[in-house]
Amino acid sequence: MHLVARKLRIGLIQMSMEADKQANHAKAERLVRQAAARGADIVCLPELFDTLYFPQAKKDEAAFALAKAIPGPTTRLLAGLAKELGIVLIAPIYERHGKKFYNSIAVIDERGKLLGTYRKMHLPHDPLFWEQHYFEHGDLGFKVFKTRKAKIAPLICFDQWFPEAARIAALKGAEIIFYPTAIGRIKGYKEPDDWLGAWTCIQRAHAIANNVHVAAVNRTGNEGRLSFWGHSFVSDPFGRVLANAGPKKDAALVVEIDLDENQRVREGWGFFRNRRPRDYVELKEPKALKPKKDVLHRKTPAAQGYRFPAEWEKHDALFLAWPYDLITFENLGNVEKAYAHLIRSLQETKSERVNLFVTGKRMRKRVEAFLQEKGADPKKVRFYEHGYADVWFRDYGPSFVANRQQKRLGMVKWRFNAWGGKYQELLKDDSVPARINREWRKPFFRAGMVMEGGAIDVNGRGSLLTTEDCLLNDNRNPGLSRQEIEATLCEYLDVSNVIWLGRGVQGDDTDSHVDNLARFVDEKTIVCAFEGDRRDPNYHNLKDNFERLRKARDADGAPFTVVKLPVPHLVSGGKRMPASYANFYIANKAVLVPRFGLATDARARKIIGRFFPGRKIVGIDCRDLVHGCGTLHCISQQVPKTGFPRGGKRR
Repeated sequence: MHLVARKLRIGLIQMSMEADKQANHAKAERLVRQAAARGADIVCLPELFDTLYFPQAKKDEAAFALAKAIPGPTTRLLAGLAKELGIVLIAPIYERHGKKFYNSIAVIDERGKLLGTYRKMHLPHDPLFWEQHYFEHGDLGFKVFKTRKAKIAPLICFDQWFPEAARIAALKGAEIIFYPTAIGRIKGYKEPDDWLGAWTCIQRAHAIANNVHVAAVNRTGNEGRLSFWGHSFVSDPFGRVLANAGPKKDAALVVEIDLDENQRVREGWGFFRNRRPRDYVELKEPKALKPKKDVLHRKTPAAQGYRFPAEWEKHDALFLAWPYDLITFENLGNVEKAYAHLIRSLQETKSERVNLFVTGKRMRKRVEAFLQEKGADPKKVRFYEHGYADVWFRDYGPSFVANRQQKRLGMVKWRFNAWGGKYQELLKDDSVPARINREWRKPFFRAGMVMEGGAIDVNGRGSLLTTEDCLLNDNRNPGLSRQEIEATLCEYLDVSNVIWLGRGVQGDDTDSHVDNLARFVDEKTIVCAFEGDRRDPNYHNLKDNFERLRKARDADGAPFTVVKLPVPHLVSGGKRMPASYANFYIANKAVLVPRFGLATDARARKIIGRFFPGRKIVGIDCRDLVHGCGTLHCISQQVPKTGFPRGGKRR
């Protein structure tokens, strides 16, 4: 005997929003009434239904005033409407709970009773989607609500890209998953892939994999730089789209669904009865990309004769990941040109081979044509296909170490936590080192410590530069002391002398990576970003770093020569960019130096060029690349040749 009716109608409210909250309430009420008049039993509003999508702004303090308590005035208003119409109402609301703020959903039944709240679990944090500035991650877990007509699970927008959320909802008994959403296109940008198709596909896939109905409820209209594409739709449990509201119009889409279809498909395909939960422990402890045991070493690299060479020592290759994310780079075309210039420069100077990550065959084909058009030879590039999230290869890639006696290459795998957990959506790039070693099969050393490659620089004679703001930060390794961090660096990179700088430049989201501040240019010399204007916000931090370097000693107790580098005063959109000339890359026969269209560009190249008389100094336009808070050194990682002289004395 069925506990709930098998056939019912669900209503999807697709609507545009404006700054006037009362006007949004009035429009929502009008559309909800339309849906109820057409027989809807359950009605869902779009994400943040009564406000504009304010997370487009990186931080708008005024937006916090939009948040309301649950229960509160908005839920009381909607409860009255639900009771009057005899419907279940799914209402996405900006919630204030004490001193915390959430992107939430209130579920109200046909009696006007608040059944409960769901708080969005997955939050994006990129330009135009700065949700982590406004919302806490959800703390109530994934919820299923039993209503008179069906068991429903509300999830919100970014949750839709995570199959785990849909699976948990289905395992908890959900028959319909509702995804109220705010998604669309970026104005003036021609997307390289079919974003709308992918959005539709992922939710249809959730329906199929979990044998449930899925309702995607989107907003529409133009807001700031975003054009929300609408296309709210309902999928049955085999992925068939039952109805679609289309683009760019307000609509009350009402669709009849048959919940008997859920069980029919589930029994026919056996997705649930053939699950193997015991074998899914790797979802918590991933092993799929781990190298085979015969190349996973537990002894440290230094103990086995490996060292991390200085960057000016000979390279076999350079790793890069091709840029594709418009959220990171608003002017993506100019960033692609910078990449092509970089690759062409390495080829023209016969420096080193480029190993280039692309997301798949489609991107590879496009990149090959682009490189050809820009004068680089794609046939001299070795491509790696992998689903990476962003381009900062120095930070998530391995540190390649070399063994002189055995002429062997190894990899040190650091833990990558997206710069102290700032960007949850970029954590997937922690898998890149193991992806490389699936093909290379080199000795693979897991350091077990959170670190990014841009946080260090070495002179090849035992000394290493880093910063307290990064490696001693509580968001990296809160359980490790300074001494324990130094010991790890010494044992995994074969250094003996760790030099600590303080803080970095304004706007740097890495917590002061040293490759934006100071770099070795030979065993005895360091170039250091220095700001001479006392009124400049970077003056005190950079002066402190300079003074620390003047007092520092090398592994043999001798002082360094410290040379000042100018600081580029690059402003974009009224914002000071974290630009630095110290973010150069030393190739075999060239040094690639960032340029920003400033008078200081030539002076910086001249200073750096003094230390590399046998290499061509090439300026690469980084005015758009730096919008991602990094430039040439951040996007690259060198692969050393083996068989070079050993580093300095070790303690």
